[in-house]
Amino acid sequence: MARVGNEEGRYRMVWAAGERSVSADDPAALLAELIAGYQAVPEGRRRAVRTEHAELSLRRIQRRVLDAYDSFDCDSEEMQVLLNDRANRRVPQRWSAPVPLVLIDAHFAEAGADRPREAGGRIIWLETEDEESYVRSLAVAGEIFLVIRQDAVGAAAGGRGRPGVGAAVG
Repeated sequence: MARVGNEEGRYRMVWAAGERSVSADDPAALLAELIAGYQAVPEGRRRAVRTEHAELSLRRIQRRVLDAYDSFDCDSEEMQVLLNDRANRRVPQRWSAPVPLVLIDAHFAEAGADRPREAGGRIIWLETEDEESYVRSLAVAGEIFLVIRQDAVGAAAGGRGRPGVGAAVG
């Protein structure tokens, strides 16, 4: 269940340049805030919906990353790859440009092929395999700010007080 405002949930997401925020107990509720109708999507189709969302977001995210880094040191071939609007761009053997390249994992998972993570370099992967991975990858890409509280189990197992922040991503 998502709660808008300052109420507590395991996950806290801020987006839209800080204009919107939500707390939720599971990442699916966060995605429902970003993807209209997400919670009504059958479980078996949710990865496809996450992939579609990643494809729609890729250009905006890549341009934001490009604006944040100094592209003057990129050669013309690297700039061509960075400005490529196609979501299914290919992974270079090694991405050594000073600007990170944004890629979507689902485009490299067909027919059981290994994802080319060993390509190396500065690559930001949008992870669509499951809901938590996708939310975390959106935070790494700068699309959202995400805070994940530690499970309450830590406090119950001898810790004192409220559980602390487990991870801040983004």
